[in-house]
Amino acid sequence: MLSFKDFPYPQHAPQLKEYILVLMGFHFGGMFTHFFGTRRNDFIEMGLHHIVSIYLFGGGYMFNALEIGSTIAFLHDIADITTSIVKVLAETHLSNATAVVFVTHMGIWFWTRILVLPYLIFLLYFRMGVNFGSPIVTPFFCYLLGCMFILHCYWFQ
Repeated sequence: MLSFKDFPYPQHAPQLKEYILVLMGFHFGGMFTHFFGTRRNDFIEMGLHHIVSIYLFGGGYMFNALEIGSTIAFLHDIADITTSIVKVLAETHLSNATAVVFVTHMGIWFWTRILVLPYLIFLLYFRMGVNFGSPIVTPFFCYLLGCMFILHCYWFQ
């Protein structure tokens, strides 16, 4: 799943590039509305999140590392589904359903973003041994992923 077999010219799954491009477009749109919309109390954190996400998606696309990028994006997409459901239910009078979905959401968030993401960062940096053509690329990707992890820990508290 996360192998770099035949790197830098692997055979990608069908529509994997399109998936990454759609997600990158989603984050560009989110960044645009974030910086030109109403400022909220988490303006700096969300701005950093959008900028780091675009760098990660763009770098993964440029270096043809779509498998690891799509895996990390998929981990984030899972919790984003329950985030949206909680936001919808919070606007209703269904407080019990909101509480159940919120607890489920926090469990998914903790599992995918607090436990699995740092494990993937560890694998990428120490175990995969991929050569991106420059010694700075892998540490830079891991640094950006570490920034995302720190943001997730901050938001989880």
